[in-house]
Amino acid sequence: MKKLLLILLCLPVIGFGQMATPVTSPSVVSSAGQSFANGNVIIDFTLGEITIATFTSGNTILTQGFHQDNLSVHTLTHNLNIKTKVYPNPTSNILIIELDKNIDGELLVYDTNGKLVITDKLIDQKQKQLNFSSLKQGNYFLHINSANRKSVYQINKSK
Repeated sequence: MKKLLLILLCLPVIGFGQMATPVTSPSVVSSAGQSFANGNVIIDFTLGEITIATFTSGNTILTQGFHQDNLSVHTLTHNLNIKTKVYPNPTSNILIIELDKNIDGELLVYDTNGKLVITDKLIDQKQKQLNFSSLKQGNYFLHINSANRKSVYQINKSK
């Protein structure tokens, strides 16, 4: 009687416990990591994966280790086809941007961590000065954006 009762109690757990729900999108289970999203770009990373192994069971695939599925980067931005002078580089205070013609656009300066530190506009201008005096010493990236076109310059801020 005890065996029959034990079998009846364990049968649902054994029978239904092994049924797996199919995963419709890739996912990562890890002890540490982060996920970032910006518009259509999603970056997932994990830390501490020291082994790589793949296990397959039917339609389910479990991969331990480094993951890189379909990596694709799409952009509709083209290079700014305007002669540009950016000086002095390295700079300690004022950065001068000279273009060969007047444009409307924006000037964005990012630090090496991707943080936006300076923003300014070009309104029918061909010259602009940016004040770098409040920034720490290091490297920065100047983005000049105009009409779906972009140019990027690396700027070194000195003391």
